[in-house]
Order: sequence, then structure tokens, then C-alpha cells
Amino acid sequence: MPLIIAVCICFLLPGGCSDPNTSARKSGTSNPLIVGVGADGFVTKGNQANLGAYPLNANVYETLVGLTPDFKVKPLLAADWEYRGGNTWRFYLRHGVNFHDGRDFTADAVKYTMDRIAKNGGSFINIGYHSTRIVDDYTVDITPERPNRRLVEGLVHPKFSILAPGGDFGRSAVGTGPLKLVSYSTDQCLITEKYLGYWGVPSRSTRVTFRFIADSATRTMALQAGELDLTKDLHRESAAYLINQKQYKIIQADEGAYVAISLSINGKKPFDLMSDRNLRRALALGIERESIVKEIWEGGAQVGNTVIPPSVLGAECSKICGPYFDPEKAIQLLEDTGWAKGRDGIREKDGRPLRLTLVSGFPNARVHRPVPEIIQGQLRKIGIDVEIVEINDTGVYLDRLKTGRGDLWLEAGRQNSADPTFLPYLLFHTDGEYALISDGLFAPGDEFDQLVDLARKTPDIHLAVKYIATAMGQLIDDEVAVIPLASMHTIYAMNERVRGFLPHPSAIFTNWSNVFLQ
Repeated sequence: MPLIIAVCICFLLPGGCSDPNTSARKSGTSNPLIVGVGADGFVTKGNQANLGAYPLNANVYETLVGLTPDFKVKPLLAADWEYRGGNTWRFYLRHGVNFHDGRDFTADAVKYTMDRIAKNGGSFINIGYHSTRIVDDYTVDITPERPNRRLVEGLVHPKFSILAPGGDFGRSAVGTGPLKLVSYSTDQCLITEKYLGYWGVPSRSTRVTFRFIADSATRTMALQAGELDLTKDLHRESAAYLINQKQYKIIQADEGAYVAISLSINGKKPFDLMSDRNLRRALALGIERESIVKEIWEGGAQVGNTVIPPSVLGAECSKICGPYFDPEKAIQLLEDTGWAKGRDGIREKDGRPLRLTLVSGFPNARVHRPVPEIIQGQLRKIGIDVEIVEINDTGVYLDRLKTGRGDLWLEAGRQNSADPTFLPYLLFHTDGEYALISDGLFAPGDEFDQLVDLARKTPDIHLAVKYIATAMGQLIDDEVAVIPLASMHTIYAMNERVRGFLPHPSAIFTNWSNVFLQ
């Protein structure tokens, strides 16, 4: 089968996206690394432009604090920090750090970055225009607008990477990281090289090129053709095939991601059917998650009872039962609530057919195939008709979310924070980003909000985890506002020359600067 890889031809920055790696790889004079990643998700326009930071963290930027593989906080640009009372944290910044353009890293850059976050709405860390105060060049106080004792844990997210003041963050990326941006071409590739003035452990690779290849099978073929050294997010079929090829190594990260269906519990007509909790329960009873995991992700996932990794919740996971498969009970529940079978096998009530729209979108529909079709077939057996809408563009998906045009929303996400409230607040809290985008489409309301708020207010992280586990039990078991399908591992494949690669459960924290070719 012929292999076709897009050639990078768009020059947005000096050096463009041509492949300078080729001659270096052939001559053996350098150790450039080429990594195959999924679709390009960078925002390059407007106040939320984030080239090089998210969703691909190219190690160009750094945050005040970092995330360890066990979801704990470690020092990064902040050497230390302390809680000062009054919802205020003080950060003591690292000395001797320079941006890639030669400027010193000081408190001015932290304030500039936090003020930009405030301009974009404050995000889930609740930063406002007056939240950040410079104490001196290397000391800064941050006070969230709302009580948030999880601030430090939340600041690990690459969205809060410290920026060099005054940049165009959709065209350039001036950070303090071990790699610096050379060039970028939309949907094609991003090229970085070793930053010689880095304050910490220097990069072990002189150059790292990230190629955007949306399809997993195509990434696998590119690896086999020698056009990639390493590829991420392998599908099970590709991993199984490569395991038998001795020149490739397969590495699986610990659980850090999830796949789940969120339900439009606050949807408006004609997408209001999921406001009925009995119907939501019947839906959950009609989905056989075990067969989906075995058929699609065997070896790369487990059936998940929550969207938060077990390593974050620990023993508190036992508070969440999760959905179970019982089609007979689902049918009985539908019958008892007036949903009778029509001539075509699809149930109806008061003349309205039981037809639902499933939106397969985030991060893109490609990564979910063929899960929607399997769910469609399973629900058809209990009399529920499902229309599948596939979306491969993040902007289009968010636009659809804004208008609430869907009953079921299939998403894949990750625990990108040391904060146990991160996903519950982001996705389901009334004041979270998803609620603000979608007018509270998935938000169960006051009781859930209060538990999450308590978890964000308490100084005790262990108590916060208890509150969150209780909240997730209410969300999943009581309200059936979300149906977790799988707890996921990110799977990587690499050729025999790759050294130094250590997978992180949350893939956006991979230390690419530590990876090199032998």
C-alpha cells in the first residue's frame, strides 16, 4: 500500500516546515527526532492563541509548577510557594532563567500571562484582572477571584504556560523551555530545536520535529517507512501488528485519559429528551461497555466508572459504582415510562419517536471510530434510534456545543492537572467552561456544585478527593449525566534507535527534550 505523507510547504517562521532533518539523519552528524502526533489542535488567532503550548505541549514553554507521573506538583519556574491566607498564594520565582529571545524571566512575565488568562475569562483557576500582584522581580502573589485552594495544583496545565510579554502567540512561541520553536505549518508540522541557554537539564536531542498526521494507521505506516522515529496514540490494531516487528518497541502509559458520553440533561427542544432521568437510566442500561472496550481498545483500556483516573481518586473510587449492562431492565423501564415500540421497532411516546443525536467530536471523530456505530447498534436493540454526527474540527464542535444541537456527546479527554476538581469543574459545574459555552447543558445543579466548591475550598487535598468522589457518584450513579466508557492508556510505538522516552499518564506532559536517537 503506497504511503502518502503531506509535505510541509507553508513558511510562517524562519526555516519554514521543510525537512532539515533528512541530511542530518543521513550524515549522522546530529540526532534529530521526528515524532508523529494526531491532528493539529493549536489555536493561532485571537486572545486564546496557544502555538506550542496546547494540546501539543512541545516543551517550548514552562509553567510555574509541573506535574509528576503520579499527578503530584513539582517546582518548575517557581522554585517554591506558600499560602499566605486570604485566598492568596505567594510564588518565589527561579533566578537565572531566560526567555528564548534573551530577556530575563521575572515577575513581569507572570503578571502578563495571568492578566491574559483573566482577559480570556479566568479559566478554571478563576484568575481576574486584579488577581496577580508583583511583590518584587522574583516574587509574585496570586489571588483567585473565588475561593480556590487548588490553585497550585491547577497551574500545572500547559494553558498557563508563562509567556514572554508582548508576543504574537499564534505565529511565534517565545518561552523558557528546553526546546525553542523554529517553524510551524498548520496541519503539517512544528519544528523545535535545542535551546542552548536553558536553565535546567539541556535537551538530549538537537532538533525535534512534530508531524501532524490525524489517522493512526497512516502514522503507523510512516513509522514503518522510516519517516517517523516515534508515534503516539496508536490504535490497538496498529500496536498488535507492530509488536510482531522486532525493530519496534511499544510503550503504554499508565491510565490518564477517558472516553465518555455526556448527556444533554438541560437540553432544549428538539434535544430535550435527556432531561428525563428514567430515560437516561434506560440508555445507560442498554450500553454494553465491556464489549466496546474488548473490541476497540483491548489491552489499551479498561472499563471506566469515572472520568477521573483511579490514581487521582485512590480508594475513594469505590464510592462510584458506574453504569452496568442490563437490557431487559432497560426495556422494562422504557415500557413503564410510556415508551412503546412502534412498527419500525423504534419506541415512541405521545407521537414522538425515541430518536437521539450522538455528536462524535472531541478531540475529533476519527479517534472515536467505530464506537458510535457500536453504541448505535446496541441502543437499537432496546428501541432507541441514534443518528451519528461526526465532527473533526474543534471550532465546529464548540459551535455546535454552544447551540446545544445534540443529545449525546462522545468525548475523549485527559486528567491534565494535579487538581482532583479539574474535570468535574471544567465539564459539569455550573460555572465551569463547558457550562459557560453550552448554557449549562451537562450541569446537574446545586448539590453537585456545592460538593465541587467544598473540594476547591478545603486546604486538605485528601478531603478534597473525598468530596469529588461523592460528587462524581452523584453525577454518574444518581443523575446519569455522563456515561463513562473506558479508562484509557496512551500507546506509543518507536523504532529501535529511540532512547530516553518515558510516557506520562497525561500525554501533554511528555518530556520530549529527554528523547534522543542513538
